[in-house]
Amino acid sequence: MYASDALIAHKMNLNPGGKQPLMRATTFNGTRQEMVYPLNYHVESLRGKAKGLKVVLEERGLWPGGRLLAKCKEECRRDDCCAQRIMSLQEDFKAQKPLLQETIENLGHKCIFYPKFHCELNYIEYFWGAAKRYCR
Repeated sequence: MYASDALIAHKMNLNPGGKQPLMRATTFNGTRQEMVYPLNYHVESLRGKAKGLKVVLEERGLWPGGRLLAKCKEECRRDDCCAQRIMSLQEDFKAQKPLLQETIENLGHKCIFYPKFHCELNYIEYFWGAAKRYCR
């Protein structure tokens, strides 16, 4: 999967296909789960397309049956209120590292991300500030 945390579930559709990300396979309860339909899938229109939240949760045995919203209209209050909430609580989704981080670490390097939305902690901001002052 391409997510750094459970937030990827917020980018998944309830149904297959659409403009949702194509994610890598994951391991759930010791078994491999593909997140994209195989190219030899019996329904031709779904071949190579992303599985939706409903299909992924059904394969995991977590779909409660009946209708379930993709996302709550308000803040989630329960662990089983919507499909995105259920998926975001799965351990494999929580523990997934970004592909960039995995690639860097597999090459033997450290990958350190700055905190999001805190550009003042990034040293490059000080460099750009000095460069702008110099140009003025």
